[in-house]
Amino acid sequence: MDGIQWLPEDCDAYCLLLVRGIDVNELVARLGHEGQAMIPSMTSGEAFEYSMDTAPVARLGTTGNWAFSLEQWSAEGMEARTARRVSAGTECIAVLNSGMPPVWFMHAVDGEIVAFFEPSDAQEVVDESALLTYASGLVAAGLVEAGVPEGEAEESSEVLLLKLMERHFGVDLPRSSLLSAPLPAISFPSA
Repeated sequence: MDGIQWLPEDCDAYCLLLVRGIDVNELVARLGHEGQAMIPSMTSGEAFEYSMDTAPVARLGTTGNWAFSLEQWSAEGMEARTARRVSAGTECIAVLNSGMPPVWFMHAVDGEIVAFFEPSDAQEVVDESALLTYASGLVAAGLVEAGVPEGEAEESSEVLLLKLMERHFGVDLPRSSLLSAPLPAISFPSA
């Protein structure tokens, strides 16, 4: 199991969106690309070049019970309207590293955003959700326990966030295939 904590080592900037219990075709439709042609095959390097030269692009796949969208140098998956749309009838989680601090985490359940925070604000999340109803509350509690809000964590807040997402949401992305294997992709309109 590779988890997702390897992402910062291999991606300078990324947006990872995961949606529980759907397939890639349903993810494409929920992202608003139904009827538009998918790019049938794109490697990580090709996606990076495409996003730099042409338009934002997301590589797509499934892992376990999750469909995922991985963008390099764009953040369509972190948009609130996207989270509301893709989480209808299920849930989604997203993490954004824009290449500049802070890193952001979002969790939406059945069309409602239940958590949106950066790791240093985890104490506020814990204080606001006394019962820690959702797994995102457990992620925030883990960040607090590790000392992230006080700046006392032994690991980077991004790596800790990703480790906690692995643990509490059961997410795992196969590192070697994401870095080398071609995956289907969609292109987002340029701004």
